Amino acid sequence: MRAVRKLRRGKGNIELVDVPKPKIGLRDVLMKVWAAGVCGSDLNIEDDTHFYRAPVTIGHEYSGIVEEVGRDVKKVKVGDKIVADIEAPEGWLGVEIDGSYAEYMRIPEVVIHKCPSDMDLDAAALCEPVAASIHCFQERNTINAGDFVVVIGPGPMGMLAVQFARLRGARKIVLVGLRSDEQRLKIGKKIGADKVFYCEDCSLQEIMEMSEGGADFVADCAGTGSGTQFAIDIVKPSDTGQGGRGKITLVAMWGKPITLNLDKVSMKQLDLKGSWSWNGPETWDRAINLLYGGFINYKDMITSRYKLEEWKIAFKNLRERKDVKAFIHPNGIDWKY
Repeated sequence: MRAVRKLRRGKGNIELVDVPKPKIGLRDVLMKVWAAGVCGSDLNIEDDTHFYRAPVTIGHEYSGIVEEVGRDVKKVKVGDKIVADIEAPEGWLGVEIDGSYAEYMRIPEVVIHKCPSDMDLDAAALCEPVAASIHCFQERNTINAGDFVVVIGPGPMGMLAVQFARLRGARKIVLVGLRSDEQRLKIGKKIGADKVFYCEDCSLQEIMEMSEGGADFVADCAGTGSGTQFAIDIVKPSDTGQGGRGKITLVAMWGKPITLNLDKVSMKQLDLKGSWSWNGPETWDRAINLLYGGFINYKDMITSRYKLEEWKIAFKNLRERKDVKAFIHPNGIDWKY
């Protein structure tokens, strides 16, 4: 079969190659891949700024159909729709062990989650970023009803932040991006942002006035030094010294050192938290339920579909902010499940 693999250490070194179809063990499942989401982490692996273990087939956002089960597998059967936690006992699927940029994928049963039989596999393929969003905005931090929320960066995590803020009852949601994000900002408005700004034109004073003194919650999903500094500058300060009021969550990865003025973090008594991964199986179950129940508008987030041999185009378009969420279909865009 064909697979997109990081072949060795160093920048680049990703190629589409022929590899043997995976062999499964007694407690493994062979999945026929429906879709593999293109993630900024994949670009970081290409740039050699993210951890990985080479050689490895990349791709850690996915959904598919059970093609074969090991003799001792009890959780699923052939024909079931599945997703899987990427943090397997042997390592991270699509990062340290072979992932979903391939026609078939071996998955340990222990990390598999069965989807409802009538669930759209497009929705299922977004379970990983939705699980990460639940962890970020509910398990690690809290968006409260009535909060003024600012989301910086209209990529996939930014779009999910907008929707999660809406689910949590935010009174107003502002989405901030670059002029080159024009199409993505339009989608952000469609899926729940009350107002969008271009960073180039965005006035700090305007947001401070709109929010009546600063944002209650800021999600930094951009992965730029200027975006993180903007988050610090616009969040609400503590007025009376009784503890931090404004909350910032760092969702993105920068891939390089950045320089920040952190004086306001101390003087405003801000809560500044990073978020990575999820709590465990319960987070994935919540993600499946949110997507299956129609609480997340995933259809407007999916902006392009690519064949496996078009992976370079998919990566280029994500770098150029032409896509929100792009899917690679290793078994062809026209495959009907």
